[in-house]
Amino acid sequence: QQALDALASRHRGATRIGQILMKTGDARDMIDQTAKELGADLIVMGTHGRTGLAHFVIGSVAEKVVRLAPCPVLTVGLEKAGHAEFLKALG
Repeated sequence: QQALDALASRHRGATRIGQILMKTGDARDMIDQTAKELGADLIVMGTHGRTGLAHFVIGSVAEKVVRLAPCPVLTVGLEKAGHAEFLKALG
């Protein structure tokens, strides 16, 4: 939570950041549930771009969210977009 709050604070002046939420549980289900609770118009989420065996074994959170979300989903390839700081904060 501290890393998320610090990251949001550093970027709050450069962009409009709404509510910061942190929830536990299966990411795919929590994203869908939270979008419904908030009445979200759009979900924006990063992807790691795994392919092949890694994608098969680990699965794709973004893929399931795109298929089941109650609203449109915009995915961003974080590694390709140069968001190393964000990836590092996520662990």
